[in-house]
Amino acid sequence: PCVTEVYLRISWSPNLMDLGSLLIKPVQRLMKYPLLLRELLNSTPASHPDHEALQRALFAMKTINVNINELKRRKDLVMKYRKNDDDETLKEKFSRLNIHSISKKSKRVTSHLKILTRGEPQVKDGTFNKEEKLFQSLEKTVKLCVKNISLYSQHLQDSIHLADQNIIELQEILQDKDDKVNDCSEKQTNAANLCEDFMAQLDKLVLTPLSALQALFPGPQNLIQKRYDKLLDYNSYIQRSAGEDLEMAKKEYEALNAQLVEELQVFNRAAKKIVLNCLHCFITLLRNIMFAALQSNSAVMVPIPLSSSSICEVQNQLIEEVHKLNFVKENISTIFIEGKLSLEKKKPVPSLLESPRQTEEHRSKLLAMYSMELLYQAKRKCNAAQEFDIDLQEGDLVAVVEQKDPFGSTSRWLVDTGILTGYVYSSFLKPYNPAKAHKDVAENGFSDDDFDDISLFSMDDQQIFYAVFAFQARSDQELSLQEYQRVRILRFSDLSGNKEWWLAEAKGQKGYVPSNYLGKMTYA
Repeated sequence: PCVTEVYLRISWSPNLMDLGSLLIKPVQRLMKYPLLLRELLNSTPASHPDHEALQRALFAMKTINVNINELKRRKDLVMKYRKNDDDETLKEKFSRLNIHSISKKSKRVTSHLKILTRGEPQVKDGTFNKEEKLFQSLEKTVKLCVKNISLYSQHLQDSIHLADQNIIELQEILQDKDDKVNDCSEKQTNAANLCEDFMAQLDKLVLTPLSALQALFPGPQNLIQKRYDKLLDYNSYIQRSAGEDLEMAKKEYEALNAQLVEELQVFNRAAKKIVLNCLHCFITLLRNIMFAALQSNSAVMVPIPLSSSSICEVQNQLIEEVHKLNFVKENISTIFIEGKLSLEKKKPVPSLLESPRQTEEHRSKLLAMYSMELLYQAKRKCNAAQEFDIDLQEGDLVAVVEQKDPFGSTSRWLVDTGILTGYVYSSFLKPYNPAKAHKDVAENGFSDDDFDDISLFSMDDQQIFYAVFAFQARSDQELSLQEYQRVRILRFSDLSGNKEWWLAEAKGQKGYVPSNYLGKMTYA
């Protein structure tokens, strides 16, 4: 009778013809279910056997709606804060500058200083701290792997070229004296072919997936910084016991923190597998080329026991898993396409353009011929994947001639390198910033930042560091540190020149501390 009463009441609604229609439509609009259940509950007497079941159903649907709203709010926060500040123009940054933003920044700095001086407690999340440290370690590992393996690749190519020159000169000396010259020439060709195969495998199985993974770190890194900002806001409101502001700051912090904890775990797990697979491939390739070099007859080619197709398939699956995360979904189509094209086994295409190395002369030519808004820089190494594509090295300067390919796709741009004109994927490019480019060139070599700058706050004084971890001194020569304690570095090595131990001063005491326990605390 109760169901019939509700049915008769709502059957006159313009959008509902019968109860079946009512029950189907909320599948697309789940928020309507509590309204239906509330009407049923209000029309059901308390003594009815279905009354308690309807109460439980209404409570369950309300909980589901709350969870849906919370999940949507978390995703909206990720979408809002995912944008990288480096992508904004100076005009856009100034447009966001106002009294409110300046006041908010100053409050965050004050709250941060109080935390560092133990002036106020800090809300902590052990799970996030664990995942964030692993994320920072993975980012540094990938960065150093790409840098070191690329340098090794370049040095190997240079040494092979030098060996070829020596063999040619030796042939010129012995060409009329010994019939073994032909054998020497054959071995030279075999060695060159072996090295060429090694370089192709190295680029395909190691450098390409590592470079694709490296490009995915900035998005989560930016969200981690925003999470720290929200944490400082939350701590500040806790101290002032602000009512509505405290509740809003708490909700934003908890939503962003929960989303990061959930997605960082997936990201770290997939990134760790990709790095381990790449290192396995690199070690196997090194072992094989060394084994081949030690053979008495280099004409015998050693088969490489690597299943390229299966490894590429695994790497593609891992990268695809990472791309499903909300904090890396930006440019998902172009990044995933370029990653898949680079990882898949490609047949050699004769018409692919092999571009020589760009020189300062070529860069000067581009700067003179094109306006600044047309100039872009390669974010990482880009290999030609299709016909009329060209190779780019990290840091190469290009001028965009047209922002689409012949098929109308805006993911591939026609660019001029000063040497060649061809197509590259737009996601490999970033707007040219002269000041940042000079800074990047200065930091291109190895520096202490590669190993020590793992924190998220900075001070103007380059001698000032903070303890990332607590350290207990084991002798009079060492200095005990508490977590987040501020220290001044007197010397970046010990007396023997070992850079793993630094001479530090804190609270008037001096002693050596392990360098990997310290970090520059950068704050944006």
